[in-house]
Amino acid sequence: AASGPAAPQRPVRKPPPGPSRREFLRKSMLWGWLGVLGGFGGASLAFLWPNLKGGFGARIEVDTEEAILSYIQQNREPFAYPAGRMYLVAYDSSLDSGGEYGEVTQNGQSKVMALYQRCVHLGCRVPWCGSSQWFECPCHGSRYNRWGEYQDGPAPRGLDRFPLTLEGGRVVVDTAKIITGPARQSGTLDQPPEGPHCT
Repeated sequence: AASGPAAPQRPVRKPPPGPSRREFLRKSMLWGWLGVLGGFGGASLAFLWPNLKGGFGARIEVDTEEAILSYIQQNREPFAYPAGRMYLVAYDSSLDSGGEYGEVTQNGQSKVMALYQRCVHLGCRVPWCGSSQWFECPCHGSRYNRWGEYQDGPAPRGLDRFPLTLEGGRVVVDTAKIITGPARQSGTLDQPPEGPHCT
């Protein structure tokens, strides 16, 4: 018997060019996660990376010596510089006959001295007491005169300090180098409290 006409062949489908839908989704998710992790890592590094420009741990150009001394004299308080965690106090080399503070005053050439604001007992920030004209720590009662020398309380020594230099009449303080404060027995400046204590 004569066979009927041959069934038409179905055309072979060619796969579409490019990745399949499944591959596309898989790669999209992978790149998305890589982007999220990269952004998080970059933000973490930016947060943790130390910014030493003009802050604690760097050499800081504060102001002219004349302006600092003028502020101290007019306000009867130290020149505070919070970004550098320091106080600048008036220094008179004629009262320091032994030259104890030569290392931090450019061998007595500077008329100011930079003190670390941190109490040497347990690290609290030590504020200035306007009535006594001393530094008085509110945490445990340690007291220091206006040069940061030990006067009273549990602190083992006077306030630590930073070396400074005069560059073109401007005071530059190196907060990367902390000089250990004077011993308890070292009383170069004779300054009794000038009024009632704040703590």
